[in-house]
Amino acid sequence: MRLLINRASSIIENGAENSIEGSRFLVITSLVSSSDKKRLFLIDGYAMVYRAHFAMIRNPLITSDGLHTSALFGFVNSVFKLLRDESPDYLATVFDGKEKTFRHEMYPEYKATREKMPDELREQLPHMWRLVEAMNIPRLEVEGFEADDVIGTLARRAEDEGLECRILSGDKDFMQLVSDTIFLHAPAKGGDSTIYGPAEVEEKWGVPPERIIDLLGLMGDSSDNVPGVAGVGAKTAVKLIQEYGGSLQF
Repeated sequence: MRLLINRASSIIENGAENSIEGSRFLVITSLVSSSDKKRLFLIDGYAMVYRAHFAMIRNPLITSDGLHTSALFGFVNSVFKLLRDESPDYLATVFDGKEKTFRHEMYPEYKATREKMPDELREQLPHMWRLVEAMNIPRLEVEGFEADDVIGTLARRAEDEGLECRILSGDKDFMQLVSDTIFLHAPAKGGDSTIYGPAEVEEKWGVPPERIIDLLGLMGDSSDNVPGVAGVGAKTAVKLIQEYGGSLQF
């Protein structure tokens, strides 16, 4: 794990709010691990926060002095469930930096259609940071990069160091990282998760993880306001990838 910390730190140039060190949890048995490898769990922080907030949007939790706490409640419950069900060896939360990223420089319209964070959610964030610190879970945040970038870096480094990595997020972009030692835990109904390995990714999208980049490049991604090829949707994109494979050039 020391090698993982050092190598990941060189990538993010000490820009994170915290380090992974200190996040180790002892484990006796593992219910879902595919091997005897130690497991690093990476939480896509804002994805979990947003999901918790909007899950209770019709009946929000509010304190007597008017502070909304739905996101805090849902986030903490999710973390406790993770610790109880999975007993991770290592754990970190990762959040987007506050500044725009290199993607905005490449394409100014990137995420231009996204609505700003609701005020009642934003006001919970200072309390969120205190809760994460109190639970002794590192919070990683690198200015100029998204949580996806940091999670992707750490997942690949963990794989290089012989760890199994589990990413907690509903973001389909992470499916390009999935391998025999990197898994995506996507939220499902009832508080459970759908776990994606290579076979599950291909079953859902029709292409293996290493072709998810091509798929999104062809069909575009409306959630990020990224256009694809005109007239090409998911089905056509899959057909093109299956027909032409690695000969596709963008």
